[in-house]
This record gives sequence, C-alpha cells and structure tokens, in this order.
Amino acid sequence: EYLDFWYSDLIDKIGMNSMVVEADLAGNYVGSSYGWATARDWSKLGLLYLHNGNWNGEQLFTEKWVKYATTPTPTSNGEYGAQIWLNAGKTYPNVPTSMYSFNGYQGQYVFILPEQDLVIVRMGLTKNSDLDALISGVVESVK
Repeated sequence: EYLDFWYSDLIDKIGMNSMVVEADLAGNYVGSSYGWATARDWSKLGLLYLHNGNWNGEQLFTEKWVKYATTPTPTSNGEYGAQIWLNAGKTYPNVPTSMYSFNGYQGQYVFILPEQDLVIVRMGLTKNSDLDALISGVVESVK
C-alpha cells in the first residue's frame, strides 16, 4: 500500500503515464528526488498545483496545502516553502513574485505562475542559463 500511494492517489489520477517514482535502498520515498517523467507529465503536476490541488473536479489535495507549501519558511529569504522554490525573494527579478517552482536535477524546472494561469516546463542541462530571461520572455509572449 505504501509503495503504491504515489500512483493510486496522485500519478494515475492526473494521467502522468510516463512517471516513475523510486524508493531509496531502505524502501522509503525521498520526495525530493528519484522521480522521472516527460515534460508533458511534469506539466500535469504543475497544473495540479496551479489549480490548487483540483484535477477535473476532484480535489486531490487541499488549497490549504498549496498555500502552506508556497509560503516562505522563516529563514529562507523568500526562496523556499515546503519542498517548493519561491520567487518571493526576487531570485528572478523580472518575474512575478507569486511564481514558484519545482527544481530538478541539472536544469529541470516546473515553473508555476498563478497570476498568468501558466505552467512552464524546462528540461535539460544548460550551465549558467538565464532563467529570468526565459521565464519573463514566455510571460511577455503570452500576454
């Protein structure tokens, strides 16, 4: 039951068909890593957060959870919530401060912009990429 939780209660319900979540050697889910999916499937997770846990009318987690997870922790300078990166501290100065993201390994990102009703997924390794220009450019192009 524990090992099936991610799939039965979340992944399968939002159609993340490529998603693979692995446990560590002790059989525990880490939560911050060991997850693989296509860009399309990562966008589904972003959309679930954008819609405050609601997927096609089914509430998979509460709006209260999204609010908690996207509220800066006291010592993070506005950069981190509950396993979610935030722009409240203006890490990306040309991007709305309400933007938050899931930051993956070597340049994989899911950016959620609630005010713009927008999810941006970026996959790939690019050293020293200008994410501020990327995000603000996409926001400007969809106005």
